Amino acid sequence: MADDLTLGAVGCGNLAKALIGRWLAAGTLPAARIAACTAHAESAEQVRASLGIACSLDLRTAAQAQVVLLAFKPQQRGDLLPQLAELAAERPETIWVSLLAGVPVAELEHRLGPQAKVVRWMPNTPVRLGLGAVAMCTGRQVDAADRQTALGLLEPLGQHYLLDEAAFDAFTAVAGCGPAYVFALCEALEHAAMAAQLPAAMATDLVRQTLIGAAALLQQSALTAGELRAQVTSKGGMTEAALARLQAGGWADLMTAAVAAAQQRARALADTKPS
Repeated sequence: MADDLTLGAVGCGNLAKALIGRWLAAGTLPAARIAACTAHAESAEQVRASLGIACSLDLRTAAQAQVVLLAFKPQQRGDLLPQLAELAAERPETIWVSLLAGVPVAELEHRLGPQAKVVRWMPNTPVRLGLGAVAMCTGRQVDAADRQTALGLLEPLGQHYLLDEAAFDAFTAVAGCGPAYVFALCEALEHAAMAAQLPAAMATDLVRQTLIGAAALLQQSALTAGELRAQVTSKGGMTEAALARLQAGGWADLMTAAVAAAQQRARALADTKPS
């Protein structure tokens, strides 16, 4: 990746801030070579204070970079993409990296212009720690050098997966939404711990440490999640009783339905008439 690479972000919500924060922490890019824009002065000030990068309300300034993150809400694309198309025509060398859930590369190429170099990513929020999962696919105008630039930016974020775009909604429903599923499980387990008469502070700490330990075992072991679960589940024991109750409540079926609901929502976002 070029030592003088510049990056802009059109929109700078939680996901864009997680990406930029990781690049800054990893030394991938210095703050001086990153600029962002937001829709409101208050959010621009918050970005400047938290990340130390330039951030304003000026879309054009943020989009002058060599790599531009499209990090606004998908529903805003009808207003923003025509403005960006003017810049795409002026700067055909720009790589446009889309974080827009449910919006396909073909639509972005159509709206930005046939010369536009479009890369689509779907990261999850653990990229902030370099422990993320990111899917990537590319448009028709992206050449080998552009691809290497995009991959260089992915390197410090965690694991990346080169996927056919048809798999993006499924990837998003599992990896993109997955941290929220885990956090929801932790919330439920905390409530259960308190219902079992553990003090609230202990419940929070105990659940957090249990998750950290289990995740470390899963990462370091050659065993599957199912095999690790079986190791903890003694016949006739407490864990078996607890898991039987979860299964009776449709635990696995609910997770399958949740992922399907997320996929359906991604399709709805893609079909939403842009503002």
